[in-house]
Amino acid sequence: MTKKLQTLAAVLYAAALTVSIVACGSAPAESEPAPTSSPTPTAAPEITPTPEPTASPAVDPTAAPTEVPEALAEDIPVEIQTMYPLIEAHMLAQLNGGAFDANDPAYFWQTVCFAIDGCGLEFYSAETVGNALVLSRGVVEEIASGLFENGGVLPEIPETLSGELQYDAEADAYAHPLGGGGYGIAVRGIIDSEDGPLMLMVSLTAGDTAVADFSAELVENTRAGNSLITYSIRSVKRQ
Repeated sequence: MTKKLQTLAAVLYAAALTVSIVACGSAPAESEPAPTSSPTPTAAPEITPTPEPTASPAVDPTAAPTEVPEALAEDIPVEIQTMYPLIEAHMLAQLNGGAFDANDPAYFWQTVCFAIDGCGLEFYSAETVGNALVLSRGVVEEIASGLFENGGVLPEIPETLSGELQYDAEADAYAHPLGGGGYGIAVRGIIDSEDGPLMLMVSLTAGDTAVADFSAELVENTRAGNSLITYSIRSVKRQ
């Protein structure tokens, strides 16, 4: 936290404490109180507009809800569980009308935003500034390498997503407003082929309801230097 943010936090805390003392104190005596000097007005801090958080996917209200399928009884390796937020990002992007395409900057960055919501805080270098999560270029490249096979190269951010993701060239970092939540993944099956991709049959869940079923193909992540993500997603398809 910078010195400016620490000072602002201290001012806000002192103001809140003063209000609490006045509200909880006893009633004043009937005698006329002694006059007090008026406090010197404090200039209001400059407020920087924050971008809107990523929209939740539109779900067909006429669709009949289904129960969440029973999870696999077998232990699922941590390396596969680490991919859940990235698979979920694709499912949310597709429910928002997108189609799996690593070469489409809009779909690319929409899935990155959803993935940051799900796993951005897992990286030790992540910082929060206001209501935004700030990640270095290296972290975003690692997330992208997991979202797409050979997807570590970051394209330009489309203007349509400028409210969801901002790039600071001086810091070489990306800022995304904190958001998301409310969804999860239930793994219905895993098909591990020695000479092919790892196939996951999954459901996007909201509470006890299965929203939609998908399949996801995972392959080895070839980007060097990754700290968390060891798989890449080759495809995610709605069933």
